[in-house]
Amino acid sequence: MQPTSLTLYMQTQRALYAQALPDKIAALESALQQLDSVRDAQGKDAALSALALAHKLAGSGGTFGFPDVSEAAAGMERILLQGPTITGHLGNNDRSAIKAGIQALKAALAGSAVMPPSVQTTDLVAPDNSQLQPARPTRLLHIVDPDSQPARQLADMLKRGGYESRIFSCPADAAQAATQDPPAAILATIALSTNTLQELTTTAAPGKDGAIPLIFVNGDTAFQTRLKTVRAGATGYFPQPVDMHALTALLDHVTSPEPARPYRVLLVEDDEALAAFYAGVLQTAGMQTCVVTEPSQIMAPLIEFQPDLITCDIHMPQCNGIELAALIRQQPEFVRIPIVFLSGETSLDKQAQALSKGGDDFINKPVTPAALVSAAQSRARRYRDLLVADDNLRISEERFRLVFESSLDGFIQGLADGTVLSANPAACAMLRMSEQQIREAGIAGLVDPADSRAVAMLRQTGGRGELKCVRGDGTRFPVEISSSQHLSRSGDLQISVVLRDITERHLAEQQIMQLNAELESRVDKRTAELSAANQELQTFSQALAHDLRQPYIAINGMTRLLEKEIGTGLSERGSHYLLRIRAGVSQMNERTDSLLALAQLSRMQTRREPVDLGTMAGMVLKTLQQQNPERAVVTHILEFPTVQADRGLVLHLLNILLSNAWKFTSRQSQAQITVGAEPVTGGGLVFFVKDNGVGFDMAYVDKLFTAFQRLHSAGEFAGAGTGLATARRIVMRHGGRIWATSAPGAGASFYFTLAEGGSR
Repeated sequence: MQPTSLTLYMQTQRALYAQALPDKIAALESALQQLDSVRDAQGKDAALSALALAHKLAGSGGTFGFPDVSEAAAGMERILLQGPTITGHLGNNDRSAIKAGIQALKAALAGSAVMPPSVQTTDLVAPDNSQLQPARPTRLLHIVDPDSQPARQLADMLKRGGYESRIFSCPADAAQAATQDPPAAILATIALSTNTLQELTTTAAPGKDGAIPLIFVNGDTAFQTRLKTVRAGATGYFPQPVDMHALTALLDHVTSPEPARPYRVLLVEDDEALAAFYAGVLQTAGMQTCVVTEPSQIMAPLIEFQPDLITCDIHMPQCNGIELAALIRQQPEFVRIPIVFLSGETSLDKQAQALSKGGDDFINKPVTPAALVSAAQSRARRYRDLLVADDNLRISEERFRLVFESSLDGFIQGLADGTVLSANPAACAMLRMSEQQIREAGIAGLVDPADSRAVAMLRQTGGRGELKCVRGDGTRFPVEISSSQHLSRSGDLQISVVLRDITERHLAEQQIMQLNAELESRVDKRTAELSAANQELQTFSQALAHDLRQPYIAINGMTRLLEKEIGTGLSERGSHYLLRIRAGVSQMNERTDSLLALAQLSRMQTRREPVDLGTMAGMVLKTLQQQNPERAVVTHILEFPTVQADRGLVLHLLNILLSNAWKFTSRQSQAQITVGAEPVTGGGLVFFVKDNGVGFDMAYVDKLFTAFQRLHSAGEFAGAGTGLATARRIVMRHGGRIWATSAPGAGASFYFTLAEGGSR
């Protein structure tokens, strides 16, 4: 039934009721006449029959627009309750009052024939769109917050729940955007001034798609602040910090794309006309109804119809409403269904009794359509919310049960006094005890009494640490525990303890410690052996240098004596041979010195300090120019940073690289040498020395930094062949690397790096 047809429906029902009213009054009059003609038990039965008819008229007359009929019938009902239903006959005073009541009923019936309909329909509330209409399928949210940073953080967290958000600094901007693309909900995190609340309320006002849910997020938890949001029509209020799980659950609820099924109301009313009227009003509001006129027939509809609400009269034949409510509450599956009494009963004691037996609300007849729909929607909505909460709780408990039973860690729940309530299979296997044995032992019986840390860990929330536990066979083993405390539904302080057997971890740690000790012993031994070997090598190199130099000196001296002895009789060829002998001796001596220097370099301790490479390179180039004044070499020293390096070693490095560049550019008419540094991807610097000398073939680059490997003959360019090997060793001592690029006749470029943030 559409809401627009409610007035017509009410007029039709009133007309039908008015048509049947003379017969109802006549039936009551006949029952009263029968009561006046009998006595005792038959009189009590007749009084109860007349009482039921009077009760129906009292309850239905006002509902259908005949308040005078209800008033007159209610007076007769009070007379019947006070005397005839107890004594079984009418007294003289009762008889006179009953006669006056029948006349009042007939007068009310005669007066109602010329009166316009008086059924109230203007205050009927509209159906609850948020529950009965499909929610918007969109997942778009509007966040109103003048501070964009927390708004973006909130939007990022909501995005994980599948929501897209648009952020607005003021309600006016959000309202303009909502006219083009209405959001699923509005989240407001702004100061709750009067103007702000009015703007937000206007933005969320019902449109063609219904009202937009309005949710407030605010740091104020005061009662007055929450009251303001309720008056603004808020769907929810979340204090900061926001419980994102609860917020997402509410958003999922209000933006669910699946339409909620209509509320279902089970009407228990022995007056068929009144029951039909109630059903029509509720159907007009979008609800489904099921009518039961015989209380004894209620069980099948309870099971099949699955109502969200039960309405019930109190005064009914065979079984009154109070008894029916108690009967329904005896069955656990129906304990939570709300029961609302619709009755003309005015006794406060009776009303209190009805509520104590399982009723949730009491509405006096006559019941207006607005009051009926409002009560039905409120109670049914609350029942639906409780069902959702129960489902969530059931799912949560099932998840906990699955984790509890399948966890590889032991899980024990107990009370603060050490009583064990439950233990999972992993705990039983770990302790080698049954769950019953664990309960009998208690928490104190599971922990090594010699371990003093147990009590402190179990009494604090979030306690973590390692303990010694005792198995059923008396063996002790190490565990890692995590304990927490919480209140049960009954208010008892409970303790949850997670146990993890770390026996294998301890064994592994002991093995690692033993291996570390063995490794340290081996390292010490190897270090001693290496130190001894280095000492022997140093002694050997010094002895070798001394022993090799003596023959060099002797050969060189003998050649000079031989030259002096022969004198002028020495031929030109003999003189050439002597020079060759001296040159070979000199070269052997130089190579011996270079080899010893290279060996000593590996044993030197580096001492890092700030070094200006640019200044140092300038000094080296200046010295080279002074040693070779006849050469005109163009040098470029680019900007150098200060580096952390060993000053002596880096000076030696620059001497090698710049001396090579000076040497291999000697055949160029316009020699050029460039020194500098350039940044590399990922940070750091690469230092370089570039020249335009003779260059080399890259095919032999692997030999470049090897001792005594020369890419040019000694006749072309002098040298011992150990300079670049020494340079490589210096760079490696600084944790860097060195390389070169070149081509024959195109010069050479040498690059090197220094580790440990070599530049600053």
